[in-house]
Amino acid sequence: MQLSIDDVISKAIDAASHDLRKLSLAIHDNPELALNEFHACKILTDYLKTKGFKVEHNIAGLPTAFVATYTSSVGASGGLQVGFCSEYDALPGLGHACGHNLIAISGVAMFLAIAAVLDKCQIPGTVKLFGTPAEENFGGKVIMQKAGVFDGSDVLMIMHPTLGYSGTWHSQCCQKMVVEYFGKASHSASAPWDGINAGTAANIAILTMGATREQLNPDWHANSIISTGGQAANIVPDYSRIECIIRVSWAKDLKVLEKRTLNIFESAALATGCTHKVTTEFAYLDNQDNPVLGKMYEDIMWDKYKVPPTFGQGASTDFGNLSQSFISLHGNYDLAGTGAPNHTIRFAHDARTEKAHENTLFAAKTTARVAARCLVDGEFWNQVKSAHENRRKD
Repeated sequence: MQLSIDDVISKAIDAASHDLRKLSLAIHDNPELALNEFHACKILTDYLKTKGFKVEHNIAGLPTAFVATYTSSVGASGGLQVGFCSEYDALPGLGHACGHNLIAISGVAMFLAIAAVLDKCQIPGTVKLFGTPAEENFGGKVIMQKAGVFDGSDVLMIMHPTLGYSGTWHSQCCQKMVVEYFGKASHSASAPWDGINAGTAANIAILTMGATREQLNPDWHANSIISTGGQAANIVPDYSRIECIIRVSWAKDLKVLEKRTLNIFESAALATGCTHKVTTEFAYLDNQDNPVLGKMYEDIMWDKYKVPPTFGQGASTDFGNLSQSFISLHGNYDLAGTGAPNHTIRFAHDARTEKAHENTLFAAKTTARVAARCLVDGEFWNQVKSAHENRRKD
């Protein structure tokens, strides 16, 4: 009897469902912030090792990054290298309010499914699971990409719970900046004229950003907080600190808004006599899903749920940087049908439910089916590559 690839995928993921549920709950109940996901990394890699997979640790200098690999028993020659990503970092104060416990197990599920396809259907190729820490901060994937970790991948895929379904999600570019102002301390009553007020510099910067907001394009955002403004009201503060995030829809606009924001920071320093220092982290670029892969994903979702895809913006991901270079799919799926938005307490609650688990595994099966078609359908794969090249030219 000829093996059905869809059956192989479903059976592989269904067989692991109980274990994946345990992993998901263990990660959810022990939220860890960026670059400190030691518990999550350990239980995921321990599980993969029990299944006989090769696992590499401490990837790109990140102690909580890993890569698991499986190569077909008939070899890799002539086949593709398919990569999936897992995330497992939490949000400060909110825990897994972005569902990274589910993104973690969806990556494992897809990896197991394609490993089974390569094995049982005797298809040449390699599948890798990339354990990518620090998505919510620092950009773990960007660090790994710069180190060449993803080199050799023909296609990269990830799943993300949210509101609704989409295989053609265009995220926003995101740049985080920290500005520090350095002044001179003095007594605020007896000798304020001897001080240089770093707190005032921070306030001027924040107020100026607000005043110029109406001149920004509708899809441009600049959001800031004063994380340090001073220590006591009777001391002219000699130090202040602002955390700022700017977002735009397209990479070409990021430098424009960044320059505008840097000018505001500098003007606040000049107005108060402070010196200042700006620290810039890696930019998250806009996600650009491959339209051929995205359409197949959305078609399967439509067959299952009879709802049209959603095309929301406003969020950012370091997977966007991968999509700029690699053929990719960032498949979004509905968390639990409650309408809870990401980064809320309700979303964190829903990410622990059985419904969220069921939706995650169906989304993983869907994406694995898309990946498997790349492996076995040469005409489809040519269409995917052609769409990727056309997008790069545009």
